[in-house]
Amino acid sequence: MIKCEIDFSNTYSKFTIYDIKTVTEEDDIVDDAYQISLEDAQEIKSNAKLGDTIKIKFDVTKLDKTYVRRVKQLFQSKLKEASKSAILNVYQDKIGELIEGTVNRIEQDGNSYEVSFGKAQGFLRKNNKMPGDRFVVGERVLVHLSDVSDRSNPPSLVISRSSKEFVQKLLERAVPEIQEGIVTIKAIEREPGKRTKIFVDSTNPNIDPVGTCIGPESSRIRSVLNEIGSEKVDVVRFYMNKALQVVEAMKPAGVIGLTCPEDFFDANVHYEELELDRDYEYPKITVVVNNGNQGVAIGSGGVNVRLASRITHCTISVLQADDAIASGLKYLMISDIEKLIKGMNPEAAVEEETPVEEEEFVEEVNDEEVIPTTPEVAPVVEETPVVEEVKAEETPVVEEAAPAVDPVKAAKEETVAKAAETAKPVEEEKPVEHVEIKNKPRISLEELEQAISSKKGPSETRSYKKKWKKNEEEKSAAPSQASKVEAMPIYTEEELAEMEEDEDTAYDNYEDDLDLDQYDSDEYYDNN
Repeated sequence: MIKCEIDFSNTYSKFTIYDIKTVTEEDDIVDDAYQISLEDAQEIKSNAKLGDTIKIKFDVTKLDKTYVRRVKQLFQSKLKEASKSAILNVYQDKIGELIEGTVNRIEQDGNSYEVSFGKAQGFLRKNNKMPGDRFVVGERVLVHLSDVSDRSNPPSLVISRSSKEFVQKLLERAVPEIQEGIVTIKAIEREPGKRTKIFVDSTNPNIDPVGTCIGPESSRIRSVLNEIGSEKVDVVRFYMNKALQVVEAMKPAGVIGLTCPEDFFDANVHYEELELDRDYEYPKITVVVNNGNQGVAIGSGGVNVRLASRITHCTISVLQADDAIASGLKYLMISDIEKLIKGMNPEAAVEEETPVEEEEFVEEVNDEEVIPTTPEVAPVVEETPVVEEVKAEETPVVEEAAPAVDPVKAAKEETVAKAAETAKPVEEEKPVEHVEIKNKPRISLEELEQAISSKKGPSETRSYKKKWKKNEEEKSAAPSQASKVEAMPIYTEEELAEMEEDEDTAYDNYEDDLDLDQYDSDEYYDNN
């Protein structure tokens, strides 16, 4: 292996090259380019021994121009490789990610920018920036790093703002579920500055991938739109079936039908594998939309249908309903497509139908719980099919619902009536005498009011209640005066006088029982 040593002067204006050779026995020399015999070595250095290294001054003037040019090219290539490896060591982990740099210089054409990233630099040119990008020197720019290029000296970073990976990384940064792997980006197609379409799917059936990417009040997707300007982004759901993929990819246009090859509904055909073949030909699909919706389906300059064709790997053409009928186009409606997809997997169709039956069964059980558990109510449950026949005749449900409830009420009334019949014999054992009063009392209503108002004490004291209760019991024990022919006054004067005396004594007793001093003490209010 040839070795050399170069000594530079302090000002780096001059240098000296030394050829380094190893001292070897003359018979053992293999290449005199890096080996020298002991005799020749001792001529240069008298104390040289076997195995020592000898520095021999090299005369540069003996080199021709071809050799010098060759050395220069080799030196530059080695320097470029060393510079690239140094940059790779710094940005190796950032390839494929978003990095932020500073605009260092604007090219003369005004459409190219040199962006500095510290130890490296990159260039934003017309083909890797968006049409609306305008920057000034010193402005911070977010770009996607795809590779490190060695075409320039020193090597530069390959950056872009027009690639579809740029939008993909923006969405991944805005949606934590994508970083966690719950929501996945299946495919993405983009025309910079115009529109981007993204297929998303969810590994969790309880999470809506489209709603997750859009975010509450469009907060997540808005952070992406703020970076790409006026470009539109369509986030749509991914389906394994190719027909449903086309329907979703055509959004925001509403598709009413489309022509589909029979392979679209064959479970044994896997298009994700066929599309990897270079000779794969895109199937031709005609999409039918509502009248007047053809412009939305095609998009400005055909961008919508173009991106839909690329993301679904189909050649798509658009017709509105009247044109499709006029041309005699035979296509499948969306409802027919859904039926065919269910037919591809009968087990899934059975699973979807079973929850409906379970719901009906629960409703019947709830109805039975409302009905009283008596033998007479059992026929009511058997009459429920009559309600179903009425519904089949498309009669209003509200009008026919009332008769179904009446038998239940009748059953309840029967149970109450039976309970009343069982209670009747108990009441008949104690007959009640009903006496009809035909005559009027001699005392007037005004006199009665005056007598009541003339009471001096409160009428609801305890002592008054007890005495009044005794008077009532005595009166109830006495024979009824209403049975006599001649009318008698309600109360006699003697009775009224006795009542007034009772009231006076009750009022006096009430005042004696009250301890008015206790209300003036602080202890009473503290305790209460």
